[in-house]
Amino acid sequence: MSKVKKLVVRVEKTNTGFSAYAEKYAAFTTATSAAELISNMVESLNLYFEAEGLKRRVASRDLSFQVE
Repeated sequence: MSKVKKLVVRVEKTNTGFSAYAEKYAAFTTATSAAELISNMVESLNLYFEAEGLKRRVASRDLSFQVE
């Protein structure tokens, strides 16, 4: 059984919290806490997939956060 590859999300610390963007998709977000950032990124990616007409849904377990 092959492992599903996680979507890479790049995270940067800012003066007001965090910003993040998906490595291969036009999805990005900002947040004041890590928990909020995760939730916002899941929402951003799901909105992106919906807008593109893709039948894909992601959850936090599908993401790999990498701090820059």
